Amino acid sequence: MDLLLKNVRACDPQTGLDKITDIAVENGVITEIGEISCPDADGRVRVIDGEGRLYALPGLFDMHVHFRDPGLTYKEDIITGANAAKAGGFTGVACMPNTKPPIDSAEGVRYVLEKGAKTGIDVLPIACVTKGMKGEELCDYDELKAAGVTAISDDGRPVENAELMRRAIELTNENGLIVTSHCEDLKIINGGIINKGKISEKLGVRGMDRASEDYITAREICLAMSCNARVHICHVSTKGSVNIIRAAKKDGVKVTCETAPHYFTFTDEKLLSRDADYRMSPPLRTEEDRKAVEEAVLDGTIDCIITDHAPHS
Repeated sequence: MDLLLKNVRACDPQTGLDKITDIAVENGVITEIGEISCPDADGRVRVIDGEGRLYALPGLFDMHVHFRDPGLTYKEDIITGANAAKAGGFTGVACMPNTKPPIDSAEGVRYVLEKGAKTGIDVLPIACVTKGMKGEELCDYDELKAAGVTAISDDGRPVENAELMRRAIELTNENGLIVTSHCEDLKIINGGIINKGKISEKLGVRGMDRASEDYITAREICLAMSCNARVHICHVSTKGSVNIIRAAKKDGVKVTCETAPHYFTFTDEKLLSRDADYRMSPPLRTEEDRKAVEEAVLDGTIDCIITDHAPHS
């Protein structure tokens, strides 16, 4: 071996491994896991002692990122985004299609896949639900799937026309794609930029009513139920959405969902610092929401954690 990780918390969901142990590595490949001694007479073995505080995990996959490529590469591109992912232990990502132009064709899909192939990690494109993300005309889902897409989303611009969205869910169910929905009603948001409540009132800032998320979450679930199809709810942030999804799962609806670390870590009180790093969409909510999201992660109502990595200039 040329690397020995001592006293690290090794976790592997596939095998059930979860304990403090040692890991031997040779030429980048794990050769042994267990209690390992290291005579190292010639001094060629690098030893890192985790002291029970460092974790060794399988490569992570982030199914919701924004790499701003093509068209917005002054913010970030596929290469720099993939480098950031690798630095954080991610061996794969799925990129949202809100680029310029949006990823709504086989040509756009191929662009992301070909550039992503040079990064050393899996960079998977998510394509649009509607052409140009305009909410007017559905994309050619058979073409997108043949090009290598596994999911579709209009991301930050939810499909306003419910029948168009129902048709998208129905069609993707037929060809094996899955719709992922950014559940925010833009008309309810009506220019709000933080959570509507005590903090927005205190700051004198227009707030986003939580109904914007709860309403679209309920709508997407109803649409999925109507055609017995799958739907995925993006970045859950409210207690209401958690409760709606939990009840739907109990009823056998084919709904999955995700959240991001900030929604079970922070609340909108962080905005009292007037630090724009705490302003995002969906916004940070209240302590009641934070607890509900945390509980939903722990009880399995929320299926996965994503970053919603979204660089800006």
